[in-house]
Amino acid sequence: MKLASIREFRTSLADYSKEGEMVLVTNHGKMVGCFMPLEKSENLPIEMKKEFIAQMGRSIASALSSRKISEKDVLDDFKIFKKRRR
Repeated sequence: MKLASIREFRTSLADYSKEGEMVLVTNHGKMVGCFMPLEKSENLPIEMKKEFIAQMGRSIASALSSRKISEKDVLDDFKIFKKRRR
């Protein structure tokens, strides 16, 4: 596992992706994120996977709420997308 500042991570993302190693991203010495290449995701404990999914759900719900987008709006948009794809 590697440790990288935000700036270092941003400039070296392609390299980190190719290496396939997990990277902890820091900002002023505090951990702000984690990069996990998908090829290695099976090595993550199930608890971490569940927490990741829960956090993503909360993040998406918060973003939708702040933009006043309802679940119905998302579903309607998805239905339109599916019809256009056919």
